[in-house]
Amino acid sequence: MRNPTIDLLKAFASQTIVLHHLVLYTPMAQELRLAMPALMGVLSDEARYVVQIFLVVGGFLAAQSLFKLLEQSSPPLTRNTIGQMIWKRYLRLAKPFWVAILAVLLLAWLARIIADHPEVPAAPTALQLAAHALLLHDIVGVDALSAGVWYVAIDFQLFVVAVLLAWVSQRAAPRLACSARSVFVAMAGLMACASLLWWNTQVHFDEWAWYFMGSYGLGILAQWARIKRRRLTMLVFIACLMALALVLNMRERLLLTTLTALLLMYSDTLFSVASRLNGRAVRWLADVSYSVFLIHYAVAMFTSSVVLALNMPGLAFNATAFVLTWVLSIGAGQALYRWVESR
Repeated sequence: MRNPTIDLLKAFASQTIVLHHLVLYTPMAQELRLAMPALMGVLSDEARYVVQIFLVVGGFLAAQSLFKLLEQSSPPLTRNTIGQMIWKRYLRLAKPFWVAILAVLLLAWLARIIADHPEVPAAPTALQLAAHALLLHDIVGVDALSAGVWYVAIDFQLFVVAVLLAWVSQRAAPRLACSARSVFVAMAGLMACASLLWWNTQVHFDEWAWYFMGSYGLGILAQWARIKRRRLTMLVFIACLMALALVLNMRERLLLTTLTALLLMYSDTLFSVASRLNGRAVRWLADVSYSVFLIHYAVAMFTSSVVLALNMPGLAFNATAFVLTWVLSIGAGQALYRWVESR
């Protein structure tokens, strides 16, 4: 059964991050800033925090799958199964990612012909292409070919960490005389604490999974509390942890992280309310959220060049072009989802 709370969170986060990038990287946004400074200010600044929603939901869903494996009586996690899980996750993330990068390269070439502008990436080097193909672009320090591609690499790293934690938990559980799932949750919780209290305060760690393990780990804890019916205990723990993290280093994005974890923890309680809001359009936007996230920059870059070539100032024209770019981004995401991601 689908979780309507997750659908609502994914639909909201994906569309917000698309609008965030359109405001940052398109020339149409300049006219809109003059007409709607408050809204454009929020979209250009605070809207970036919604990435925390993806991170928490990612941990929540990863825990859901890994808990089922750890509950099995026979040892389900061998080196072979771990390798298969990691490879499957890599392909699921990388296939649509590769297609989106190819779209960026093609549309960047066309954009340079129509009307070049600063956000159009230059022709890539062989190192850039190889680094993007292997999801190592931030680690090796090459320029990103598209907006937000760092998240794809981080999502993959976090999943690898979660799988390895599950494998270690399964091996350690008999010696600790407790369930593998409990060991897994304890280890994930400790990593989340280390991340929120220190790793996440060190900016030079932001290309590695442990910088984001606080948000991902809270998703894991939310899944455990939802299953074990220990919500009050987890609520107190998360509140104390977040209060300490914010006192040590005030990060506004952690407030959204906390809210997302709590919504997921109580998602079965909120099921009836969320179901009323979770119409067909929301479910569709949730399904295509990853593909829209990947492809929207290529669309925005191309339409921005067309707008610059037309050179038609005015609020009406730029607002229409902005909305059209948004709609085309969703349409391109639907095509990418249908023909690549869902297959």
